[in-house]
Amino acid sequence: MFKKIITTMLAADFALGALTCGVKKAEERTLAKMETYIEQVEEQRPARPNRYVKDSLGVFSLTFYVPDEEWGYQTATGVRSQHLATCAVDPNVIPLGSVIQITGDNGQTLTLKCVDVGGGIKGNKIDIFWDGSVQSGYNWIAKFGTLANVCIIEE
Repeated sequence: MFKKIITTMLAADFALGALTCGVKKAEERTLAKMETYIEQVEEQRPARPNRYVKDSLGVFSLTFYVPDEEWGYQTATGVRSQHLATCAVDPNVIPLGSVIQITGDNGQTLTLKCVDVGGGIKGNKIDIFWDGSVQSGYNWIAKFGTLANVCIIEE
């Protein structure tokens, strides 16, 4: 809603300026006002909660899993699986409920909630929930990478 109001105000300002002082001047004046609005909006945004690394766990192998007909989106903790946001871990290595952060070979960083236990998840392995086809999951993990340094994040 706020964006629509600002956009409408800037459009009206530009139109009025174009009529009174020409297109070039109106464009400069409107851009200056737009920068002022952006600065004011940035000042009003709430601060993001501080996240910091609680513990570095080392290198883990990464796999992915997709919802199947038997389990669907169900997890061991009762939380619904979410695309690239939840994962299965060995609870002897990473406690269930932990929030972890990993960075892939492509530079993408994921923050994942450890909410599931997979039967084949033993040791330093993380199984990331992928809500798509198996083939698209293989394509994604080939780009992201199959090894990542894992850190537990405290919020």
